[in-house]
Amino acid sequence: MMNLRRSYGFTLLEMVVTIAIFAFIYVWAASFLSSALSGREQLTQSADKMERSQRAITFLTLDFEQLVSRPVRDPYGDPQPAIVGRDNYVEFTRLGWSNPFGLRKRSEMQRVIYTLEDGDLYRRYWPVLDTTVATQYQQDVLLKDVARFTVRYLDLTPEGDWQWLELWPDAALAAQPVWSQRLPKSIEIEIELENGDVIHRFYRTVVNPWA
Repeated sequence: MMNLRRSYGFTLLEMVVTIAIFAFIYVWAASFLSSALSGREQLTQSADKMERSQRAITFLTLDFEQLVSRPVRDPYGDPQPAIVGRDNYVEFTRLGWSNPFGLRKRSEMQRVIYTLEDGDLYRRYWPVLDTTVATQYQQDVLLKDVARFTVRYLDLTPEGDWQWLELWPDAALAAQPVWSQRLPKSIEIEIELENGDVIHRFYRTVVNPWA
């Protein structure tokens, strides 16, 4: 007698349940992957912002801690003070511009500018101290998305009074020859980013040997 084997397939209900399980697994895996990628992107952005902030602090520290009382001449030959500061802008002379083995015929002093323009904090510098109309500056964007950049100057007047100034030199000091103008005792830097973070630093200055 011949034995007949009956073969069974999946029922429609079993197929629906299987598809539903695989669909759930796919949705969960896709959601997990999307969350992981989003977290990675946020971490990369945070690391990039932190790196830019640290880079800006490094440049600020190297520049302001080596500030020197060296006036310069502008492209028209007029003398300019060692430090010139106003809203969203500060310009000064610093020491320590590296020139390994003296390979380049230039000074080791450098004239630099920090200025805020359209939300970007720029650092600019010239290849020489006393510029001409043909001298081109170079610049780097230190920070983006900057909401506010302010500089204040701590001055000790001849009368012995301490005061914070928002402009340097002030009207009384600007009447003196640039090579005899005193320097501020300290400079305060505050940078507020659009995300609410604040960079706040104080830097002491040197004594003007010609004052």
